Amino acid sequence: MAKKFILITGASGEIGENLINYFSSKGEKNIIALDINKPKNSNSIYKFYKGSILDDQLLSKINSLYVFDEIYHLAAILSTKAELNPKIAQEVNVEGSIKIFNLALCQSKQQNKKIKIFFPSSIAVYNLKNNDEKKIPISENMLCNPHTVYGQNKLYCENIGTALDYYGNENNIHIDFRCIRFPGIISANTTPSGGTSDYAPEMIKSAKQLKSYSCYVSNYCKIPFIVMPDAIDGIIKLMACNKSKLINNVYNITSFSPTVSEFHNEIILYYKNFILTYNINNQRQKIIDSWPGILNDSIANKQWGWKAKYNFKKSFSDYLFSKL
Repeated sequence: MAKKFILITGASGEIGENLINYFSSKGEKNIIALDINKPKNSNSIYKFYKGSILDDQLLSKINSLYVFDEIYHLAAILSTKAELNPKIAQEVNVEGSIKIFNLALCQSKQQNKKIKIFFPSSIAVYNLKNNDEKKIPISENMLCNPHTVYGQNKLYCENIGTALDYYGNENNIHIDFRCIRFPGIISANTTPSGGTSDYAPEMIKSAKQLKSYSCYVSNYCKIPFIVMPDAIDGIIKLMACNKSKLINNVYNITSFSPTVSEFHNEIILYYKNFILTYNINNQRQKIIDSWPGILNDSIANKQWGWKAKYNFKKSFSDYLFSKL
């Protein structure tokens, strides 16, 4: 049987590189990758295209050359960078996503079937108003009124993808839109860039490098996290699930929700000399304060069997610091 093509945008990002590693280890799919930067693991890619998701000519070329079963649209301007550059964030996160949705619709029309498209959203779509709401497990239909550019971009694209899945377009062409609202993601082998939750992986990286770390949010800050293997597992399980079992298009997933102090206390079990200081960035602090402290991921559990493999302790002992 001939290998199937998949398209991955944002292929050089954290999720992109780890997703490419997963697919290359299975050897089942030919990967077409698109990004403004070449991924480190480019030898695992069938064809890499250097360019922007805003380049209509490039997208048209890719659409004409390949038949895709699945599209993983990961390209985005992340939360902190989006607040600093709202116009660019709007162009990439919204206009770029619409272009990828249109590519999927073209593929659907050419193949006369729905094309699966995975879209990573974020807990940035939520907007908590007080500390009491931080104590409540937040489900998908709660408090979706984001005040950040990034959260607004993500929620808008969620709604477009869901509408295209349900209603299609004037030619009754559809996409099979599947979306995860990710908490903070911590990877042992890639470095984050531009996210508001980056303090956790930055702390861990600094400890490994025997450096101190100056945290930009307060010690009490608490948001949900997962480690990268669970993030990839969530994507794969959701995309593999039979559509008939999926009542929703958008799902929360989560694993653990420690405070900054709890992260610090866990790290010093492995690096006892690690020093954590604080230099609060008020804008990033405000964003973190508006995000959930706990996520409710019971819908994902019921509909497609999601369950994190790594809890807080196991993430450190079996993944992040497993080679110590």
